[in-house]
Amino acid sequence: MSAERVQFGRPSDGTARYVRHYVQREVRLGDISVAIPVLARSSSLVDFEFGDPLEIHSSSTGFSKQAEAAALVGLETYRQNHLMVKGNVEHFAIHFQPLALRHLFGLPVFDLTNCNHAADSVLGSAWSELKQRLGEARSFQERVQLADGFIAVQNSRASARDSIEFAANEILRSHGRCRIDALAHHTGFSMRNFQRIFRESVGFSPKLFCRIVRFEAALRSKNAFPHISWTTVAQECGYHDQMHLIHEFRQFSGGTPTELLGETNPIFLPKDGCGPL
Repeated sequence: MSAERVQFGRPSDGTARYVRHYVQREVRLGDISVAIPVLARSSSLVDFEFGDPLEIHSSSTGFSKQAEAAALVGLETYRQNHLMVKGNVEHFAIHFQPLALRHLFGLPVFDLTNCNHAADSVLGSAWSELKQRLGEARSFQERVQLADGFIAVQNSRASARDSIEFAANEILRSHGRCRIDALAHHTGFSMRNFQRIFRESVGFSPKLFCRIVRFEAALRSKNAFPHISWTTVAQECGYHDQMHLIHEFRQFSGGTPTELLGETNPIFLPKDGCGPL
């Protein structure tokens, strides 16, 4: 098995409101088959597959299906699937900012949470055309330029910034370490209305969004500095103690931190805080 190649691209100034980043992963697994848990994730994305087909295996039903070549994937609140990966992996993804799908496309994001769909069935045939152009691109940089230009065209339909967008971005900026009541006060909404509108706009409640963002930060920290202890990770990421961290990991990954790292091939651990693949 060859080493993984991961490349990240930043959005342009004109699309940064909607795109967190672009990422491409390439791995040659040969005859090896790897099971990749799909963890809780705070970003929606459109994923384009150019390598060998992937299979999505449901953890609850045991059923499997082939992943779409271009898929719109909503936010994830728990580990419900894992991917069966083999052969040559080549995937390019657009990771969106919290309210991007609502602002750009008017989508009911709550209905997309914990779901994935063929991108063209939800977003239109232009996404199939984009996949073809991405497949013909000669470099990652060219793919980023194509995708960024495509999103910039959608930008013309977007609505004005609002206080819920500010609140979601503040949660990301603070890695989930902020007070929900303070965010609600800043928006001018009552707590009840703030929670309702946030859920409708982002896909789940502000408290759950904070918890998943913090979970991602903890996993990213441990992956970047494997020598530090989980106790240190818990302290740095704002958990009450290590047991609190373990409880959160069980909910969002299906196992303890040690179990998660033990069952996941290191090449597929998130380097961006947004979960594998």
